[in-house]
Amino acid sequence: MPTYLGIDIGGTKIAGALVDDNGLVLKTGVRPTQAERGGAQVLQTAIALGQELLHGSEQVIAGAGVGAGGQIDAERGVVVSATEILPGWAGTEIGAAFKSAFGVPVAVDNDVNALAAGEAKFGAARGLSTVVFLALGTGVGGALLLEGRVHYGAHWTGGEFGHLLLTMDPNARKDGGGARGTLEAYASGPGLIQTWREIAGDDEAPITGAEIAADAVQDPGGIGAAAIAQTGRYLGFGLVSLANALDPDVIVIGGGLAALGDALLAPARAVLAERALPGPAQTPVVLASLGEHASTIGAAALIIPLPKAVS
Repeated sequence: MPTYLGIDIGGTKIAGALVDDNGLVLKTGVRPTQAERGGAQVLQTAIALGQELLHGSEQVIAGAGVGAGGQIDAERGVVVSATEILPGWAGTEIGAAFKSAFGVPVAVDNDVNALAAGEAKFGAARGLSTVVFLALGTGVGGALLLEGRVHYGAHWTGGEFGHLLLTMDPNARKDGGGARGTLEAYASGPGLIQTWREIAGDDEAPITGAEIAADAVQDPGGIGAAAIAQTGRYLGFGLVSLANALDPDVIVIGGGLAALGDALLAPARAVLAERALPGPAQTPVVLASLGEHASTIGAAALIIPLPKAVS
């Protein structure tokens, strides 16, 4: 059975796994990113992790997939731009370096696109044609898959759904990049905290997302539960735009906020059902299903071929 290497390069850790062509994880490993050492060293750490996973193993990999932060030119396997979370990362030629190190076909993509590819091949969107994926966390990442393949757009920014505008109010919230009124400003972890503060009437209250979630469990009628429900409604308005424009088979929700489950998604689904066009209003909104190894399964999925159709 063919085996593939999946590597996920994040701001704090690099995760790796050997994955078979059914998405089953065979072996895993993790190393600290040590981003402060610069892009070249981060790349070498990622390669060393892959070599470590193969050391002493009888597995021979058929290909390697790498998911990484930043804007990625997937055709060339090069980082086009990146934030200061990974200093010196822009311009890094990930694909060429991995191909040289392992001598196999290599696919490189943005980490959220990799998560979406994993869900499309092995998870909640398996076998579906048009898939919208949202990763709700510190920011809001997104991906669009058409016929099982990531749609990149003309400038490698296809699927950047966190930049959807929810409001034209010039005084609307800013997201992490400074843009006002975006889905990210309202349906991310920081957005949830800001909503809690608005409901509590205290813009400076020290609170974390975990504390809000815990409060919602302890007091279903309290501020925490109200903040999560309101964040779900904000998410729902973003889903209305996505469903009306793209009419997808499914919308998959991943990222840290997905752990809130139906407390977040039920209000979002309600807004979608009420405000979208009749067909798109019925779009299933489901949780990502690949679990703790989603990032490395997704990275491997970038290079694992789509199953051949049975004639």
